[in-house]
Amino acid sequence: MRWLGLDLLFIWLFRKFLFLMVRTRVRPEDIASLNLNPSRPVFYVLKDESFADYLVVDEECRSASLPRPSEGLSRDGFAQRHAVVFLTQQGWFGQSKAQMQPKKLTALVEWLEKNPEQDVQLVPVSVFWGRAPSRENSIFKILFSDTWGVPGMLRKLFIIFAQGRETLVHFNEPLSMRQVLNEGLSQERTTRKIARVLRTHFRRQREAVIGPDLSHRRTLVNTILRTPSVAAEIEAESRRNKSNAKKALANARSYAEEIAADYSHPVIRLYLLVLTWLWNKLYDGVQVHGLDRLMKVAKDNEIIYVPCHRSHIDYLLMSYVVYVNGLVPPHIAAGVNLNMPVVGPILRRGGAFFMRRSFKGNRLYSAVFNEYLNLVFDRGFSVEYFIEGGRSRTGRLLDPRPGMLNMTIRSFLRIQRRPFVFVPVHFSYEKVLEGGTYLGELHGKAKKKESVFDILSTLRKIKGTFGQVHVNIGEPIHLKALLSQVEPDWEKQNYDDNEPPKWLSASVETLGNEIVTRINDAAVVNPVNLLSLALLSCSKLAMDERALAAQLDFYLAFLRRIPYSSIAVVPNVTGADIIAYCERMNILSRRKHPLGDVLRFEEDNAMLMTYYRNNIIHMFALLALVACLVLNNRRLKRDTLVRLTQQLYPFMQTELYIHWQEQDVPEFVDKCVTLMIEFGYLNGNDREVWAPDSRTSEAMHLSILANTVKQSLERFYITIEILLKSGSGKLKRAQLEELCTLLAQRMSLLHEFSGPEFSDKALFKNFIQALLKNGMLWIDENGLLAFGDPLKQSHEDAHSLLSADARQSIQQIAELDLEKELQPPAEDEKK
Repeated sequence: MRWLGLDLLFIWLFRKFLFLMVRTRVRPEDIASLNLNPSRPVFYVLKDESFADYLVVDEECRSASLPRPSEGLSRDGFAQRHAVVFLTQQGWFGQSKAQMQPKKLTALVEWLEKNPEQDVQLVPVSVFWGRAPSRENSIFKILFSDTWGVPGMLRKLFIIFAQGRETLVHFNEPLSMRQVLNEGLSQERTTRKIARVLRTHFRRQREAVIGPDLSHRRTLVNTILRTPSVAAEIEAESRRNKSNAKKALANARSYAEEIAADYSHPVIRLYLLVLTWLWNKLYDGVQVHGLDRLMKVAKDNEIIYVPCHRSHIDYLLMSYVVYVNGLVPPHIAAGVNLNMPVVGPILRRGGAFFMRRSFKGNRLYSAVFNEYLNLVFDRGFSVEYFIEGGRSRTGRLLDPRPGMLNMTIRSFLRIQRRPFVFVPVHFSYEKVLEGGTYLGELHGKAKKKESVFDILSTLRKIKGTFGQVHVNIGEPIHLKALLSQVEPDWEKQNYDDNEPPKWLSASVETLGNEIVTRINDAAVVNPVNLLSLALLSCSKLAMDERALAAQLDFYLAFLRRIPYSSIAVVPNVTGADIIAYCERMNILSRRKHPLGDVLRFEEDNAMLMTYYRNNIIHMFALLALVACLVLNNRRLKRDTLVRLTQQLYPFMQTELYIHWQEQDVPEFVDKCVTLMIEFGYLNGNDREVWAPDSRTSEAMHLSILANTVKQSLERFYITIEILLKSGSGKLKRAQLEELCTLLAQRMSLLHEFSGPEFSDKALFKNFIQALLKNGMLWIDENGLLAFGDPLKQSHEDAHSLLSADARQSIQQIAELDLEKELQPPAEDEKK
């Protein structure tokens, strides 16, 4: 390195000047985790020749008590003044020349061949300038930040001046040169192999931190149009529509331009300025959990982020969290409804690619989109999409949509260059920005099409704080392992894009269910969730303050003593803390009373609170089911309680995506009973459990707990009641779904408060599917639903689940409405 031949005084002065401007963060934080052998010499490897990078690495080695590159190496007749290897020679104006056999690396190989007892540890080090985006607050810094381009001396000086205090240094585990030499290759091939391995490492490291190198968008579009599948579909389109090939080509080009992102690193950095301001304006803080799970898989895998979809903020939040933690933001699949003037181009430059709600009937669009997705994966971009398809208006996870999962698996089977890993993510909001909109839609207001003016109007209306936001990274899902679980011999099979494998649909279904289940595993519980869970289970949406605090303390004890999962997050608060916090958030109203204050939800706000309750209802479902069974039976043998819980669990699991397996249920029931006995909510001995006296406060707490799943059990009973009144072989599946929905809507109007999901057709659809899967229902030769004694027995067991009043209400409404709905249409209606 020619710089190192300069006078030592000049180097000392330059070092002093450099570290006036430079502040670094080092990864890993614990340098001891590099597993360096202190008895073996160390050489550091930098990708590009840079005096500033060299000095930064030398200083960090001094701070960490590691061998310094400036100390050089002198051993057994081999001497090097500086223990550093550069893979690329650097010119004055940024021109660089890759060295296939760097001279210093060649010299090391020659020395090791002559001294077989020796070894050298090569430690790759990457230096990134400007990787602390949370503190970027000027356009100047954004313009002079790290990219894939190699800067000349002048630009490098500006980069150091602008970004020196925000420098990230990545040390990586050492490569043993002796291990490569032992492969028996020639000296030249050994040197080339080591250099190739190191270049590959640096490329992957830079992809993970900066993002893949980007070609021009026009080039990308042209690449898509030249692929065999799109070219064939263009030809087929022109034949189908009897038009010339130019028109079909123009259509394909317009589709590609409508879809493709226009990713821009400077724009991403500019986003950070805006988003940092936005988070400070909206929230009291953004808390991130489980980053270690992401970092373990981020480097050598194709990452697909699959978060739950609560709000439009999700798009921005995921990219922000990824970027501020040193990774490149993903390409994000966004609905074409967001490709509106002004907003669309901004999102596109931030990595959004747009897709239509349906590809049905448009084979050319489908081919173009598939090829675009293949290209994104092939070039090493991480991708983000929401498998629920749209934002949940009820707070529950929606059923996974198969489309993007299907295309992702097919891309993997086609490329298989890097392992694909899905990363589930759970977002927890204490207030969603679109709460008012959701409330209107839940009351029957039509969903409004997004526009720029609506977005500006929403931003103007922002007042007060929206509390905290939590992001929890779930356990990653390795696609290879999942495919082997579904089809053990999948790697031995050949694949044709035009004929997907028979096991593909089963793999998509398994993957979708696993993703939403792991999102639920990563749930973050917040004070608003817990308060909603308690008050919405009260008939008047109100509780005495002391009783409410006690109920919340029980919920917290349950979450801590019987954790839902090892990665779920529970707040370190008490019931009294939750009440005080929610009052400050203006969620709760207080009514003063001489015998004790009453806390309640106002009715116009209660509907929205069901959203936050539903975020965590899966965590309490089985506990509440146990409470419900004991409450309605008053006394049960322990083995009977376990048996009844096991019978109902598959239906709960299908509806709420709970992770426990059926064999886990007995142990879980035993733990729940033990906890409830400790709190006085149940009484019991080794053989039996029974409910407390109905006049006690403990009975009230048990009733509130049982009400958590009351609506789910009522939906089950509605479905079975309709089937039995109609008779076996009388209804088609679609008819049953419609009748269940109508009956539930009728109950909501005539009886007590119920959440918006009570009459959700999708939930009835899931329950019917579970009945079919368990064999309690089947479809006969006429396409009608048939059943036998097991379903009738379930109806008789309903007294174990619901109170007499609840059963009677359902029976009365079913009697009245079914007589009308099942009547054959009159002659004039037929006409």
